[in-house]
Amino acid sequence: MSIILGTVATVLGVFDRSGNQSHKVAALWSRLICEWNGIRVEVSGAENVLVDQPQIFIANHQGYYDIFALAGYLAVQLRWVSKAVLFRVPFMGWAMRAASYIPVERNNRKQSYQAFLNTLEAIKAGSSIVIFPEGTRSEDGSIGVFKKGSHLLAQRAKVPMVPVTIVGTRNIIRKGSMLFHPGTVRVIIFPCITMDGDDVKKGDEILQKIRNIICKNFKTT
Repeated sequence: MSIILGTVATVLGVFDRSGNQSHKVAALWSRLICEWNGIRVEVSGAENVLVDQPQIFIANHQGYYDIFALAGYLAVQLRWVSKAVLFRVPFMGWAMRAASYIPVERNNRKQSYQAFLNTLEAIKAGSSIVIFPEGTRSEDGSIGVFKKGSHLLAQRAKVPMVPVTIVGTRNIIRKGSMLFHPGTVRVIIFPCITMDGDDVKKGDEILQKIRNIICKNFKTT
């Protein structure tokens, strides 16, 4: 499946430079990965997704299947910011490039800033972005501290932020393990939060508010 859909997405990217058609293939690919591996994805609050404008989805990061659940079941054009090494993986990496996903070298300050600028351009072109502000998957299932990059991006792009709580992906494949356990993933989408102005302190407060929302939904699920 990865060879076939990766090839289709890559070929479509030649004809559609926007990456929109390639992302549609990637979304199908993600849904099939979930379905064929016995992963049931339940989405609550789908009506809170903004279908007429770009947004930044702010989500907690529990496991690998966070990516498949969001890519497959958020019905908007998404652009992912991903480690540059993934773009060199045959078929998958070619498809990511065709879909106009954004590579970043995390240890290279200059290239990280360029990725930030490329992300802004993707938002201005009408695509939404997913950000995991914790920066990495949870070690113990708790939700870590949120880093500031997401609200700075929202301030520069002037788009709403949509809190997303993901529950259940950690139990499928835990960090550092290769054991696979099929199960149910819940995706809870909260109404968007907008940012007015460029006040960094206010931005920090809003980011903490979003984390509190995600934590509350996580604990009550």
